[in-house]
Amino acid sequence: MPAALPAALFLHGAGAWGGQWAVWRRVFEAAGWQVAAPDLVPETPEALAADSFAARLERARAAHAALPPGAALVGASLGGLIAYALAGTAAPAVPLVLVNPLPPAPFAARLPPLDEDDAAFRWRSAGRFAGTARALPGSPFADQHFAFRHWRDEQPALLRAAHAGLALPRPAGPVLLLASADDCEVPQGLCREFAGAIGAGFMGLPGGHLDPVMGPGAASAAALALSWLNGCARHRPD
Repeated sequence: MPAALPAALFLHGAGAWGGQWAVWRRVFEAAGWQVAAPDLVPETPEALAADSFAARLERARAAHAALPPGAALVGASLGGLIAYALAGTAAPAVPLVLVNPLPPAPFAARLPPLDEDDAAFRWRSAGRFAGTARALPGSPFADQHFAFRHWRDEQPALLRAAHAGLALPRPAGPVLLLASADDCEVPQGLCREFAGAIGAGFMGLPGGHLDPVMGPGAASAAALALSWLNGCARHRPD
């Protein structure tokens, strides 16, 4: 039987969708990787109102189980916290790449506060293009417009629970954390401290919160992650 392709599960951030990883998918698939990037946010208002971190984690777990054993986990923002939680219980241990992740407790207590108005999380139904343009300042207009049309409304209680701090087990596998210099949502300094506390590798990147995944530097960030993951595979015991 031929060996299975190396595989990775990409987990998107709050209010986003699997297609957020389009650039990363192209980079990884060009290198011969199998990639899955599911949509984790429920489509209907009723399902979204009933959603929770635990439910979203289980959807991610099912997507990971559908990939070959040992598939890497890659998560951005809220997806980073979900990937961290999933990696903490994965058996066997899997490599984990975190991109500007929401950290678990106790580091979450130092995140900038969230907006108290639930309407602030209606990024699809009440969002404005200007907000997307500010979040992706270096991207072409077409990319900004595409992102604006694809945002999802998010569950405020879910995000507030994540920001309040979740006690999660530390992953047993290798971890790489990529953090943007101008991130106002998850400050780079906080990411650096979190990485040090869990023994993760750390790489600083330019740009803001969304840039490593959706901005002009996405391909470079993906190439860094891919190189690191390939190194993990080369050093893994048989």
